[in-house]
Amino acid sequence: MPVREMTESDLKQVLEIQRELSFQDWNEAQFKAEIKASYALCVVYEAPRAEADASSNIIGYAVFHLLGSDSELLSIATKAAEQRKGTGTELLKAGLSRLDFGNGDRMFLEVREGNEKARRFYEHHGFEAFGKRNNYYADGETAILYRKTT
Repeated sequence: MPVREMTESDLKQVLEIQRELSFQDWNEAQFKAEIKASYALCVVYEAPRAEADASSNIIGYAVFHLLGSDSELLSIATKAAEQRKGTGTELLKAGLSRLDFGNGDRMFLEVREGNEKARRFYEHHGFEAFGKRNNYYADGETAILYRKTT
């Protein structure tokens, strides 16, 4: 299966994806802390490579905090050239599959108000906007708050 738990050896490629997309500025130490945290689920999507090439091919990643009934998606990203191919959906499923919505579990996230592509992605997967945080990001942009309850 192409989605697996993230390891420290994946961080070079994870950081490259983050830099390519320029949407957050986590550093290696922050990712390492998430990998080690007992409440965090960090996953990568590893695309298959030709048999002659044994190196890893990370094309996406996601970081979740699984906190009992209230969980959070902190970060999800897919290489630009690999977007709209189902990678993000598979990464999202990795976290959602750990929840029991029938018993009231919920997942939360925030997204930039102007990131229409991400907002459509989350809405397509059953997330509902329920609020906003004005001037949330360092550049002053508003965050839209989303939750999934079913």
